[in-house]
Amino acid sequence: MKKFLFLSLLLVFVMACSSVPIPFLSSNPTAEPTQSATVEPANSNLDELGGEPCEENPDLTCITIQVPLNHFDAANTETIDVVFGVAPATGERYGMFIQAFPGGPGGEGISSAYLGYISDDILEHYDVVFYDQRGIGLSNPLACPNAFAKDFLGYLKEDDVVGEEGLDTPQEQQAAIADTKTYVEECVAEIGLPAEKLALFGTDQVAEDLDTFRALIGDEKIWMYGVSYGTAVAQTYAYAHPDRLAGLILDGTINMTQTGEESSLTQEKAFDKVLLAILNGCNEDEACAADMGGDAVAAYDNLALSVSKKPIEYKFPLSSGETVSGSFTFNQLEYTTAYQLYSFSGRMIFLKALADANKGNYVPLLRLMYQNTTVDPATFSYLGDDTFSDTMFLDVLCTDDTFFGGTQEERIAQTIEAGQASNGTVPRLDGSVYTGLSCAFWPTSPKEVVKREPLVLEGVPTFVLNATLDPATPFEEGKFVADHLADGYHIYVEGGIHSIYGWGNDCPDQYITDFMVDGTLPSEHEIVCTDWETTLFSSYVSNMPGDVSDFADPLAMMRAVDDNFFYLPEAYYGDWEEEETVGCNYGGTYSFGPNDTGEQYTFDACSMVPGLELTGDGSFNFDTGIYTITADISGAKSGNLTYTYDYNDHKATVTGEYGGEAVDLSEQD
Repeated sequence: MKKFLFLSLLLVFVMACSSVPIPFLSSNPTAEPTQSATVEPANSNLDELGGEPCEENPDLTCITIQVPLNHFDAANTETIDVVFGVAPATGERYGMFIQAFPGGPGGEGISSAYLGYISDDILEHYDVVFYDQRGIGLSNPLACPNAFAKDFLGYLKEDDVVGEEGLDTPQEQQAAIADTKTYVEECVAEIGLPAEKLALFGTDQVAEDLDTFRALIGDEKIWMYGVSYGTAVAQTYAYAHPDRLAGLILDGTINMTQTGEESSLTQEKAFDKVLLAILNGCNEDEACAADMGGDAVAAYDNLALSVSKKPIEYKFPLSSGETVSGSFTFNQLEYTTAYQLYSFSGRMIFLKALADANKGNYVPLLRLMYQNTTVDPATFSYLGDDTFSDTMFLDVLCTDDTFFGGTQEERIAQTIEAGQASNGTVPRLDGSVYTGLSCAFWPTSPKEVVKREPLVLEGVPTFVLNATLDPATPFEEGKFVADHLADGYHIYVEGGIHSIYGWGNDCPDQYITDFMVDGTLPSEHEIVCTDWETTLFSSYVSNMPGDVSDFADPLAMMRAVDDNFFYLPEAYYGDWEEEETVGCNYGGTYSFGPNDTGEQYTFDACSMVPGLELTGDGSFNFDTGIYTITADISGAKSGNLTYTYDYNDHKATVTGEYGGEAVDLSEQD
């Protein structure tokens, strides 16, 4: 059994939070601006460097540079190409703001690049730089897709019904060791590089690639933002080149002094802490508690205990209108749960799915499972994520850090022993320490424990941003980093999510803008953000009832259709670049995609609640802000209804005929 609780950056930036001014936002009027002297704008030589619009992201200018394969061996003349994407400053240039943006490790920087979280003032004065680090995306990608798919699907399908959940028997332990050895051997063979070259894709080399780009552009100093795994890149750069940093922002911060097993065990506790917090939060929310039957903690624990003893057999609706059978395992539950804890909306959608599962309807939870694992429901084949490298996740993790020390056999034994402490269904999310098995076999893994001193970074203003309910980079890790910095500013949210910058809240956003634009530093070194309207999960939206007869009237029925289709995982997390069709819970299909004015929808005998089928179409007009559904209704009653919701005046209206009666209802939020 191998559990990988990825540190991916899973934020949905289209969900911008409202900005609320905070009264305690203060500055230090005596602070000197930290900008270096204005230098020649980088966009003056982008053409000379071969810059051209990035195919994956036309808003950026892509530059390919040649760097040493091994920055630390001058005798090695081999090189590798690394690609950077630049959004030049729109006005007077202060310098370069590098985004150590991708999560993971393994996330692509350029295809995922987004400028909307950065203030216009920063965009005016800085060249914002993204990159695909070596081995990923446009920069000589390494991959073993076949080996990974085989291993990952084996993990998802694994049926552990012997003893406790986890590797608690000698037979299970030996099987896991053998499977892991096979996976690593097949992956390395598929990559096709010798071990000595695989070792050159670690974070220390990435940091030197960034410095090579800095030197090529000609800036004496740079500003850097690191998020999630990107904080490891940013800190590695800071360890190596503190004199070349004008400022550093760490968001969702990793404690670099921890070993692999220490980090994994800390993360396990954080995931469990966040899950328990949102379950208890559901109990305090009237609508959520009602859907959950009064006790969300019991609902989750009962489901986890049940599925750990015996997988749940299910039928899942397909886009063809047919259904497919499958088994929902404990590993699938854990993976899905962990994935949904990164964002406010993800947590709320998970609670909705858990509430339905508590009533015997597993389809919403399965939708999340298929979405998060990127598995095709029809064939249970692994589709993967084009913007994330599963291979580089493991190569970088195992190259950078150690899971215990000693011989391979000793590291395996210590990993198994550590894993026993977290076997079972409580703690509710566990097992990431078993990643140490993969690292024990990975050819680039250090044989002895890697230890780093705390980062001090004297003379470099450093902002450490985090949240007390960050599951992936626990609050305690960021606090440790902040406490050891000579010029650190710890800004955090009580509650919150994984990364807190760029969500439209003055805290921390305005502090970062003030620093980067005019050099103003906060007057306090520790600041708790109080302007976040949401700190636990998004406002709960009630599930569909058990039967169409439970709706108070046709307006309540159509409003529930509106709300629940909005949060349908395939649609909510979809890219909306082309039409997609999904199966409805109780038969029929739902299609959605773009049109000339916004979005369009088609319902074909779609039933999301027993006794109600919709056949018709709908649209959302971006210009007018009006959402419309016109559908023939069949099932318990028949009719034809037109539903509209006007986002300008927050008014819902339904007209038509239903059950032989005329309908003309409206409601103002």
